[in-house]
Amino acid sequence: PSVGTWLALAPFPAPVASAIASRPAAKALRWPMRPSVCTWAAGLPPAVQRVRVDAVRRLQGLQEGSVSPDHRAEAERVLTKAFLELGGELSGTYYPLPDSQSFPAVPGGMSQEEARTLKSRSLLFEHSAGDVAGRGVYVCEKEDIAAWINEDDHVRFLVFRTGPGALVALARFQQAVEAALKQDGHALM
Repeated sequence: PSVGTWLALAPFPAPVASAIASRPAAKALRWPMRPSVCTWAAGLPPAVQRVRVDAVRRLQGLQEGSVSPDHRAEAERVLTKAFLELGGELSGTYYPLPDSQSFPAVPGGMSQEEARTLKSRSLLFEHSAGDVAGRGVYVCEKEDIAAWINEDDHVRFLVFRTGPGALVALARFQQAVEAALKQDGHALM
């Protein structure tokens, strides 16, 4: 196996295979796997800095796909109203993209310093310089939960956690936003 191999598909030695087969959890295995020799020497891959779980959703009733700045501004208005109503661990700040004029509370969008900080924390999406209207990032106070507004679809929910708690946090975040949207007569698809 190569140095980059983390799990090598290989049959277990007979004594190990029979010991594993006797355990109830072994029935869930689809094929036998064992760590390669290099797994023990390689350590963790240096490129993995943060684990991200995300979900993409659209607002019901709004045009999808490539839309005009006016449609994006409407999605931004509806979504930011819902995000800014959240409390507890989901309370946070909305940062419109730099030079955006579509969010009245922050004319001109986030500062270049805020953009650099968000980008260094993997919280800012790539965008073209002139196409910023109606786009931005909602970031919770702990910076482990965020949402990209109009990045590609209307909203991408992001959770930066590991383990099963990540999916629970993602579901809780989406449910809280859906409840806030429902109060104003909107819904996510």
